[in-house]
Amino acid sequence: MKKHFVFWTVVTALGTMGLSPAHLEAATNTNGLVSAFEIVGLYSPNNSPVMSTNSVGNVITSDYTAKPLKIATKDVLNLLAAEFGTSFPSGAQLAYDLNSPQGFVVLDSGGSLVLNVSSNATDTSYRFSLTNSSSASAISGKMVETTTTSSTNTVQVVTDTVADYAIYYADGKGNNFHFTGPIVLKANANYTSSATEYKTISILLSGSGGGTFFNPADGKYDEGVFTKATWIATGKNVTQN
Repeated sequence: MKKHFVFWTVVTALGTMGLSPAHLEAATNTNGLVSAFEIVGLYSPNNSPVMSTNSVGNVITSDYTAKPLKIATKDVLNLLAAEFGTSFPSGAQLAYDLNSPQGFVVLDSGGSLVLNVSSNATDTSYRFSLTNSSSASAISGKMVETTTTSSTNTVQVVTDTVADYAIYYADGKGNNFHFTGPIVLKANANYTSSATEYKTISILLSGSGGGTFFNPADGKYDEGVFTKATWIATGKNVTQN
């Protein structure tokens, strides 16, 4: 095999939880994979345990209660709008662009680029990235390679599961959180020496984590634990050069 599956073409050139694939179409005018976040967990309001006590005789009982938290794609878009001091058009979408400069972008409802949010030159604390700390993987599927005198064409229909991927987000507003877990890439791809064409592609990262984040539930910066966090990105008929 000349390449370690198309996953490395996707990342190193770098619906679960109620996410509906019908709303995750390929971006029309970019090579972005339209993305969705769904994060659930627990937090303590004002970063202090919520405690009630009951005293009976010489016995004092303290009960601690954590509140549920939820962060969705619209909340991530709100964080980005605040960080970049802008507003996004109605129907704006978050996506992951496979081509240079690779990373997260915001698209309009038609799939055209609104803003590259993979970096912010005015904020040295800003980070919004997909990273990996392991090469351990498990691959299933099929690869068919056809070689002629002038070219080599490779078709892959494969599922690749790779350990230790993470989404990191930090900015100058006070947000600093992440989640980590295995990533599953499913692709029906055709690649040549000049480009990779994905008939279909999906990337799913499902894990856990936590940190400090602007909480849409109370309008404050809270610390919390992400007990289940998902990022999914999908596309159809996407070309990666």
